[in-house]
Amino acid sequence: MHELVFLPAYRQARLVRAREVSAVELLEAHLGQVARHNVRLNALVTWDESGARARAREADAALARGENWGPLHGVPVTIKDAFETAGLRTTSGFARLVRHVPARDATVVARLKAAGAVLMGKTNLPALALDAQTDNPVFGRTNNPWDVERTPGGSTGGGAVAVASGMSPIEVGSDIGGSIRIPSHFCGVFGLKPTDGRIPLSGHIPGIPGTPRGVRHLGVAGPLARTVEDLRLALRLLAGPDGRDSEILPLPVQEVPRRDLRTYRFAWTDGLGGMPVSAETRSALEGLARSLEQAGCTVERRAPDLELEEVWNAWGRLLGAEVGSEMPAVARLMTALRFQSMRGSCALNRGVVQGLWGRMTDYARALSVRDEVMAKVESFLEGWDAWLCPVTVGPAFTHRPSGEWLEVDAGRVPYMVGTCGLPSLFNLTGHPVVVVPLPRASERALPLGVQVVGRRWRDEALLSVAEALTDVTGPFRRPPGV
Repeated sequence: MHELVFLPAYRQARLVRAREVSAVELLEAHLGQVARHNVRLNALVTWDESGARARAREADAALARGENWGPLHGVPVTIKDAFETAGLRTTSGFARLVRHVPARDATVVARLKAAGAVLMGKTNLPALALDAQTDNPVFGRTNNPWDVERTPGGSTGGGAVAVASGMSPIEVGSDIGGSIRIPSHFCGVFGLKPTDGRIPLSGHIPGIPGTPRGVRHLGVAGPLARTVEDLRLALRLLAGPDGRDSEILPLPVQEVPRRDLRTYRFAWTDGLGGMPVSAETRSALEGLARSLEQAGCTVERRAPDLELEEVWNAWGRLLGAEVGSEMPAVARLMTALRFQSMRGSCALNRGVVQGLWGRMTDYARALSVRDEVMAKVESFLEGWDAWLCPVTVGPAFTHRPSGEWLEVDAGRVPYMVGTCGLPSLFNLTGHPVVVVPLPRASERALPLGVQVVGRRWRDEALLSVAEALTDVTGPFRRPPGV
């Protein structure tokens, strides 16, 4: 049973459908893993054992009647506590919502259930999903399964820990500045930030329930898993309009078979605009490029010509304006003070403050910059199957107050640069990104991932590229002790 929890979701579902393991047995195996490791890691913060057991029994009874609920029939899953769950509290790590029990499921939750999944519980995040570490006043701190003294990242930190430690085979998170990709990178799992407009965010907090929806750009929902195939399965289940999120386009999910690895063309970089990354990160990216060349791929060290200060400022202004539009004046002031107090002021946090108090003309200018940068990145990607670049400046860092400096070898960088500096570019442009874990340099090394970036709306093709990449990067590697 211990090995069962580390199987991919699609294989777990196959075992249940073949009646080789029951949905009840599969659930109990995962609940056992939660019991063994969650006290130490604090990944799951709200769970519904009785409801999950009832659902698992129903799944087994349905199979006995010859009924198949869908691709995840009887498979236990978790969901980020930012997504509303009918009858099960949803706090988004925010003290004012500690007793919030929604009457309706978020779209991604409803679609998982419709596919036959058994919802075990909710995973931890920073308050209102606004940090790159996972800690909040309601549930406390989540720890990285590779080293509990380090952060798993945020804001989908609890979900990445649950997947990496075998508590859940698949998680749905959200990403407005790296919130799927940073935890995937820090915890050694696969993550997909889809093209904006593919998966509905309906029922996501923020916005605060009962307030007008302000976030219209940058933010997306997406899955974390231990295989690319599970990411592909999740995209197939979650994508498409829901009648609630008007930004979602009616694009059918297509099957794009992977090609022979040798046929792919890759651009790569170990940094942008002179931004420092750790020697370990540079070595890992260079090693990946060499491995791809040896495998017969076309590989060139290339990057689009971008002005990072402009990118960061536009991202910050859009985030501040849209998140701030949902806040009363006092909350906007507190948020502005938080970003102003961060060590090492940079265009990212300065832009957030500007956006919180900006005018409509400032917002429109930021959208114009978004259009220009999006076109520039899209034009660059026309010549490549994917662009490979770092996720952050280095591996998971030790727990610290939000906004403190981050070390990069013998130097240091501002907190926002070290966490959101590289991922935020692709929230601004909306391009799809898959995080693929890289081979570890040694037994004691922490996980590192790579951002695999593709053209807008071609998420399925990008997933096939990422799957081919695993020929050289290898499969998921579990943390020690789990």
